[in-house]
Amino acid sequence: MAMSMKKIGAIAVGGAMVASALATGAFAAEKVGDVDAFAADVVADGNANVDIVVGSNAAALDVVSAANIAAKIGSLMFTEGTVEDGAATVSVKAEAESDDFELYVSDADQATTADVAFITTPDKDYNDVFEAKTSMGDFTYAAIESLGKLDTLTEVDDVDPSEWNNSDENNAAELVFVKVTGTNDDDGEYDINEGDAVYLSATFSDDKDAFEELRIGNRIPFLGEEYAVVKVDNDDDFIAVGKEVFDGVIKEGESYDLGNGYTVAIDSVLSPLTADGDPKVNVKILKDGKTVAEKFDTTQIKMIYGDIGVVVNSAWENVGSDYGYAEILIVDNVVTLDLGEEFIPDWEIYAFDATTMTLEKDVSDVSANGLSGVALQYSGDDEEDLEKDDSFDVADYVTFELEDDDDDINALFKMDQAKEVSLAIGQTVNVLNAEIKLAEIDAEAKEAVVMTAPIAVLDSEASLDAADKGLILVGGPVVNALTAELADAGLVAIDNESPATLAVAAGAANGNDVLVVAGGDRAATEEAAEALIDML
Repeated sequence: MAMSMKKIGAIAVGGAMVASALATGAFAAEKVGDVDAFAADVVADGNANVDIVVGSNAAALDVVSAANIAAKIGSLMFTEGTVEDGAATVSVKAEAESDDFELYVSDADQATTADVAFITTPDKDYNDVFEAKTSMGDFTYAAIESLGKLDTLTEVDDVDPSEWNNSDENNAAELVFVKVTGTNDDDGEYDINEGDAVYLSATFSDDKDAFEELRIGNRIPFLGEEYAVVKVDNDDDFIAVGKEVFDGVIKEGESYDLGNGYTVAIDSVLSPLTADGDPKVNVKILKDGKTVAEKFDTTQIKMIYGDIGVVVNSAWENVGSDYGYAEILIVDNVVTLDLGEEFIPDWEIYAFDATTMTLEKDVSDVSANGLSGVALQYSGDDEEDLEKDDSFDVADYVTFELEDDDDDINALFKMDQAKEVSLAIGQTVNVLNAEIKLAEIDAEAKEAVVMTAPIAVLDSEASLDAADKGLILVGGPVVNALTAELADAGLVAIDNESPATLAVAAGAANGNDVLVVAGGDRAATEEAAEALIDML
């Protein structure tokens, strides 16, 4: 099924800086009409003077292009000043739906199917891995139906980017499981009982053909955002995750500045006394120059202070033994997942054991090498007598819907989610299965101009006849209905052979100019978008 974006905005944070999500390098596009004049007028008096329109059925690449343009325009909406630091918040809203399954046929005297499970992931291959485990553990069922992929569920392509554990490039992905129980009569009603719905974030092999072990430092998705695992605590039974800030090597005596007065310092590195021993590292977290947390131990070292997490994976000295280095992961926004406890109302958090297919509240109960991820399991009251047009929310994230189809019932999953993510310069985040990178500060700013309206909408929410400002249409006539209107009227010429193109249709939007950003395929559209960004 197609994914669409409803609104995309770029907003300054901290009353300080702005930034844009840009790719490096030069991009070229064919220009039709007065593109330069249009580009010069996208911001007027500090406010956006255009709306960005992306197709309801646009591909993910078009959606990201629209987000990049929105971020760039957002970076221009500020008064001038001196840039000393940079950060931005990008707001993304996305929706998608899975395949559906004909669960109930009203006029066939069909007994309501009993005990059938439905699953969806961002890639159908993950469904196959789950189904291959068969009915067992905490995932039992009489029948199971894969509803294909749900595009906006999040996938991580390489859980171990620094190869702390191996070079296999394993993946991680979100999976949603819902089991419905029928009454074996012809009433078309179903129950979803306590424990029969699960949101799962699990680690998979690079080939997407098996579950894999989750390890310290691995990146996993959790409710639409990417996190790094910094601690699995066997004593207090929790798993701690956070947002990556730094992943690399710090020299002995040096530190990494987290901002807000916090730094992480490698105070000393000591070589092991024996050839097979582990080095010892003294790592500190400081606030305004004063030590607030410290550990001096052999690697691997795990330390959490407030919402800051640190993992020192390994350390070594240079050839002359003059100084040492520490391989370190630093995260912020730490979330402690207390196993067996309610994480959000009616949903409890558990460790996922892929060997036994069980959800465990005690880390010690997980089988050897079986820890594969984390799960939220429904712990609320049984939802009884669900029928056509009823729905069930999974962890306030995904909706399981019993869709009315002329009194028949189709089962499917839907998502309609909004996320705001903050980025520093050079930082990359994965949100709702779209990767966004903040490459540079592209404006001088001191004070943000408040945005009074979103600067991106769907083609179903916009109209050429009702426009009150200029429009930027992302995507060609196949994926963007407004571009199709212009093409039908002979105002633009875009087909599947077109290069990256920036085309102005003067006065076509209720007297306002329209800029079409498109090409013959998704890659060409992306190139056209980057060319426009370079112009702004």
